[in-house]
Amino acid sequence: MRFTEIPKGFKTYLPEEAERKEFIEEKLKKVASLWGYEPIIPPEIEFLKTFKVVYNGFEEISFKLVDRDTGKLLAVRPDFTPQVARIVASSFKDEEPPFRFYYSGKVFRDREGERESCQFGIELIGVPDVEADAEVIAVVANMLKELGLKSFQIDIGHSEFVIGALSELELEGEESLLSVLKHKDISGLDLFIEEKGIEGERAEKLRILLELYGREEVLSRAEETFSGKKTRRAIAELREVLKILESYGFADRVIFDLTEKRELDYYTGITYEVFHPLYGFSLGSGGRYDGLPAKFGRDVPATGIALSIDALQELLEKKSLFRRMKRDFYIVDVRKELHRAYKLAKELRKKGFTAARDIVRRDWRESVRIAFGKGFKVVILLGEGEEESFIFTSPDRSFKVKGTLIDEAVKALESGV
Repeated sequence: MRFTEIPKGFKTYLPEEAERKEFIEEKLKKVASLWGYEPIIPPEIEFLKTFKVVYNGFEEISFKLVDRDTGKLLAVRPDFTPQVARIVASSFKDEEPPFRFYYSGKVFRDREGERESCQFGIELIGVPDVEADAEVIAVVANMLKELGLKSFQIDIGHSEFVIGALSELELEGEESLLSVLKHKDISGLDLFIEEKGIEGERAEKLRILLELYGREEVLSRAEETFSGKKTRRAIAELREVLKILESYGFADRVIFDLTEKRELDYYTGITYEVFHPLYGFSLGSGGRYDGLPAKFGRDVPATGIALSIDALQELLEKKSLFRRMKRDFYIVDVRKELHRAYKLAKELRKKGFTAARDIVRRDWRESVRIAFGKGFKVVILLGEGEEESFIFTSPDRSFKVKGTLIDEAVKALESGV
């Protein structure tokens, strides 16, 4: 093994990638803050039981280590939501809801493919009404617009609808069927119906269930097909969310997917997933998880979503929505008098420009070439005498400064001359 290797499934973010990642995070934080959400920073390592109490499957995919103080198993964070629930139950146990939080960071899962991912999430805790779900969806829509995205859609489902529909069809507990429904697998459904010997009205309703994906008319068709308490309650909540989103102006972004049941068991109601036609995978997902905070000792309703910063970064790169890294001025001082270059850089920074000084001992021509190679737009060469300064706008294009140095440098930068 070479010392420069890193484990499979992990990633190093180089300067341009890191800046793009920070750009996305800052945009998302801005929107979350404007909606009244506050930042929290959970630890990257917690006791394994914190995650297992929520979803037993976290044990299998977590990176685990042993706490030398207690001998207990620790886990590197595989999911943010259990941590938020724990924080509300412990640090905010005497405060009244609602609680609005946002967070950003990495989650780590020991599995094939990517083993770490960067997420940004918001959680709205303490509001039982579906207006909380509508707010989370609206915040996400605002975030995506802030990033410059226009053609996104948010698929909304309800975990109770799927459970209720399968109960009516006497097919609860059929895990293979849930996979068929999730992937909209028509041939897989036909095979399931044949293998189980399902006939008549039950088979017809099962085929209709697979087709419950689309706009508002999907809800009407669902009402015509299923009549149980769970399905009717789920449809009523989805209609209410749509009504609220219409008032917010985001109804055109919504697609209903009534066949969706999330893999994580802690979702209890409305769920949502974000897509864009230029990206083949989900940009983020979430939903209501009312029973989760109670596992940590505080029984409050909750809903939230986590967006994939990695996915958003890839999508924004495809759409060329990133600005170039800001590298304005590079200052080369032939005499290597620290105070002269430092003072000039300081004045440029005061004006809001980026300015880096050449602090490597080499020929000034080489410094100019390297500066443009690193993406700086203008190189300022401070010559031997006070009146012998030059401004380079390319490695082979320069002019002698005749007026005020800073004024001419800024003019060259802004004009691109």
